[in-house]
Amino acid sequence: MSKYHIGIMTGTSADAIDGCIVSFENDFSLIASDSIDHEHGYKDNYEYCIAQGLKEVHQSKKLEKLENDLNEKSLELIENLLSKNNLSYEDVIAIGFSGQTVFHSREKSYQIGNPQIIANNSKIKVISDFRNFDIAQGGSGAPLIPAFHKYLFSENRKEKIIFNIGGISNGTYLKGNEISLASDVGPGNCLIDKIAKKELGLSFDNDGDLARKGELHHALLDLLSTTSDNINFGYPRADEKTSYYRLLEFDALLEMNPSDILRCLTELTAEKIKDFFHYCNQPEEVIFHGGGTKNSFLMELIGEKLNRPIITSDNIIPSKFVEAAAFAYLGYKNKGKVFNTRL
Repeated sequence: MSKYHIGIMTGTSADAIDGCIVSFENDFSLIASDSIDHEHGYKDNYEYCIAQGLKEVHQSKKLEKLENDLNEKSLELIENLLSKNNLSYEDVIAIGFSGQTVFHSREKSYQIGNPQIIANNSKIKVISDFRNFDIAQGGSGAPLIPAFHKYLFSENRKEKIIFNIGGISNGTYLKGNEISLASDVGPGNCLIDKIAKKELGLSFDNDGDLARKGELHHALLDLLSTTSDNINFGYPRADEKTSYYRLLEFDALLEMNPSDILRCLTELTAEKIKDFFHYCNQPEEVIFHGGGTKNSFLMELIGEKLNRPIITSDNIIPSKFVEAAAFAYLGYKNKGKVFNTRL
């Protein structure tokens, strides 16, 4: 009898696809997890596509290639998860498939990745298009992870914030067993990664080592932090990376060395997390997950600003796989469109 759910997630950082097999019987249980890197050039093509906007990119050959690559890699990851754990498609109830967001607004969201192809080839029902499903229910379509945060972390009479630091940072403020506020809060890794790639040819600032060596320019940080058109939209909100990228167009950045820019951008990420923390009455317990937790310099800055110990989700589920598990949960709760297998 089928009893497991699979979650497949590729986020705004566009570095890899994460997947996990989970069980929601009685309580949450992580059965298996795995990751697979995207094809070479995937991230660059993705950045190009989101920069073009939805209307312009629809006919792009790059977008078509991106979707084909994402389909193939997702199917490969699903096969790896099953075969490495001696499971078959018959053991899985459904796959929660995030897709890769190319465009998002409060009215419409567009992801690449074909759920029907995933369903047909895996022989497993797929649940996807979660963002448009949420918009149709009156939501903003993002962030989607808070429902899983509530399921996994909420406790009666306890207040806490769960921060997910991916390409974009988002936070969930839990009051007891309810979500008091859930919102994107600012750039996570996206601006740091963008400068690391543009200026140094690196995919990211490993462990924040380059930012740690840089000088903090307070005038630039103030400029970045107070540019209302790009970063101060209030809460709740759903952000796009492209709105953040305009922050990198300031002339002041042209005269700085890359380490100083990375230092300021890392500080900016930490500052925006602090802003949300203060807005939510500074609860005693704050939990982190996402790729940003691997940047030790960033996490040190956050710890200092919040005056809280850095706690990650790792005692329950490795930080890297929380979002994949969240999409498995959204599939389990039928919070998306269903794609049944077609023979």
